[in-house]
Amino acid sequence: MRRLGPRRDLKVGRWLAIAATLLACSSADSKMQTGAIAEPPSGAAGGTGGAPLVSAPIGGSMAMAAGAAGAPPPVGTGGTTDAGVGGMGGMVGTPAAGTAGAPVAGMLSAPDAGSTDAGATGASRLPAIADYGAEGPFETTMESNTGPGGSYTVFRPEPLGANGFLHAPIIFGPGIITTPSQYRTLLTHLASHGFVVLCANSLTGGPNAPGNLTAMRSGLDWLIAQNTAAGVFQGKLAVDRAIAMGYSIGATASIQLSSHEAIMTTVMIHGHNTSGDPHGPVLLLTGTQDVIDDVRDTLSTLEEAPAIMAALPIGHLDVLSELSASGRYFAPITAWLRYWVNADQDAARLFWGDACEMCSSPWITPETNAKWDAQTL
Repeated sequence: MRRLGPRRDLKVGRWLAIAATLLACSSADSKMQTGAIAEPPSGAAGGTGGAPLVSAPIGGSMAMAAGAAGAPPPVGTGGTTDAGVGGMGGMVGTPAAGTAGAPVAGMLSAPDAGSTDAGATGASRLPAIADYGAEGPFETTMESNTGPGGSYTVFRPEPLGANGFLHAPIIFGPGIITTPSQYRTLLTHLASHGFVVLCANSLTGGPNAPGNLTAMRSGLDWLIAQNTAAGVFQGKLAVDRAIAMGYSIGATASIQLSSHEAIMTTVMIHGHNTSGDPHGPVLLLTGTQDVIDDVRDTLSTLEEAPAIMAALPIGHLDVLSELSASGRYFAPITAWLRYWVNADQDAARLFWGDACEMCSSPWITPETNAKWDAQTL
């Protein structure tokens, strides 16, 4: 496993300083309003060029039993890839472009019944997109004070279920004392790509506090239950393709939640040292000026599913600026979700290949676990 940067341990004083700064940011934040919200501005994707990130999946071994909850899709045609040229350091080819399972431009579609193509289990296809940092094809709306105890905010497409489209649910955990309004740009962006995002209004415990995990699990279970309850979500959710995501303590809880039977993939944004037992791929984002070794330690615990860690040259508190301004995290997060959940094969270019977009500046050479390198589950 490749490693980045020097160790920077998180001390108690630094954690308290982070909490105090986030509290100040939260207090200065304006109140959100319920109703329709404007689409976010387009963001820039990561740079191109550079050395290949990792080997592409080998022989379709990424596939799990067809129809298994949380099973990540195979890549390429029928889950296969072409072997790379001999003598190239063991590198294999990238997922084949234009293969079965890729979305059709300009079309939103329902899941393919009985298909074994990438992402077919409960997945809906999306129109092709060149810039994953740009807004998606859906109009969006927001509703605050919903979910269990009225303690959550939902960002979702409007309308839901067009042409039989099933929307993957995301449970999002915010950083300590922050509010959904501070993640509004990111969560609206994800809603524009077809995801239904339920964000906890507040998490108040430190890293690994049990209450954080409880809040995220309760929110996810509530959202999944809405698929069979009378209301706007009924029959509109891809409940076997849920996503756990969060920032800071919310990111830490998302890793802990990754073993939930409905979670297909997890995105950890600048989380802390924790452990999990995911049954789907994990994207860990951090910064070289943050507690990167905490995230590296977390990566080392993820032995049952492929995981990759990528870093920008930023610190912990820089993340809120990135997330509120259609920053550099938008493209990789969106591409990751569209690839694993919606069978968007073109999104693989951000993570695989000779010119993968996360292989070059401003990204630091990523680190991976053994499952990612082998691409087998």
